[in-house]
Amino acid sequence: MISIIGAGPAGNYAAYLLAKDGQQVQVFEENSIIGEPIQCTGIVTSSIARMVPIRSDFIVNRISKARIYAPDNNFIEVKLGNENIILNRRRFDQYIAELAREAGAEFYTNHRFLDFKGNEMHIKDTKGNIVKKLKTNVLVGADGPNSQVARATGLFSNRQFWVGSQATIKYKNDNAIEFFPHVGTIGWICPENEEIVRIGICAKSNTADCFNKFLKEKAPNAKILDRQGGLIPIYNPKVKAHKDNVYLIGDAAGHVKATTLGGIIQGMLAAEACHDSIIYGKDYERAWRKKLAADLRLALLMRKAMDKFSHDDYNYLVKLFTRRRTREILESYDRDYPSQFMLKLLIREPRLLYFAKMLL
Repeated sequence: MISIIGAGPAGNYAAYLLAKDGQQVQVFEENSIIGEPIQCTGIVTSSIARMVPIRSDFIVNRISKARIYAPDNNFIEVKLGNENIILNRRRFDQYIAELAREAGAEFYTNHRFLDFKGNEMHIKDTKGNIVKKLKTNVLVGADGPNSQVARATGLFSNRQFWVGSQATIKYKNDNAIEFFPHVGTIGWICPENEEIVRIGICAKSNTADCFNKFLKEKAPNAKILDRQGGLIPIYNPKVKAHKDNVYLIGDAAGHVKATTLGGIIQGMLAAEACHDSIIYGKDYERAWRKKLAADLRLALLMRKAMDKFSHDDYNYLVKLFTRRRTREILESYDRDYPSQFMLKLLIREPRLLYFAKMLL
């Protein structure tokens, strides 16, 4: 028996892969509805299509251009070689869960993980207020940044987080994603359509004040349709994601890009590594690091440098990328994999090495 805690994209995808290979899989989700509450902007690159078939019922929007703004309000506009997809996260999560169900996985909502000792889990049925003791051979923690699985099994270690705050508002736009890397840790405006956007920021502290200031600046009279928010883990290369028969994937293991703070695809790649480890006996730490570590580590180094940028540094960075020869790199490669294009970028624009001093 394989027990997965958390029915987000990573947990559901792991359930699908494992059940499809004939494993007995059960998924426990503490919320009553899979995909809720929403704590994510839901931007993914087109590489998601390699993992699951793309269906129109969970796509909110398709976007083919992005703008990155400097503090002086200059910006670079990037034509995305492969369009970005804006997800309805509830429908997306439920779709992958349905794939897993069809493959044979069983799902239990309103069930909260409490503890794990030996091969015995303590799960609380929150609807019936009953604590159940269940046997399992393998435990997979896909239960988010504050993973109780990680805490209960000694894998939580020293973790740090950003706090995200986002609102869905009425806001006319031309269907371009806008990023503001100088606002908090990063700010964004992500269109759902020509009339509605998701606007938000992440920061290590004072998130609410920073968000309110950003919202007032960009859309002072906006009508707020919905609010979202939550913790986002800061990737730590030293965090372990495997111990005995326990595996951590996605946010539960800190598998999040430190540049754009995205983690949907990274969590699903970790699910593939978890599947390979369980089915084929591969070393999980090696498997997930082979898929993710180079890009996560590079993104973390970039974030550490960016955290030291002054407004003048951001203005200079955007100015460098207004040149066609550098912008072409951003347009041609998937931002989920910076290791594939960073060297090419430095060769085309050696002045980017100016920012390496931030790492000293």
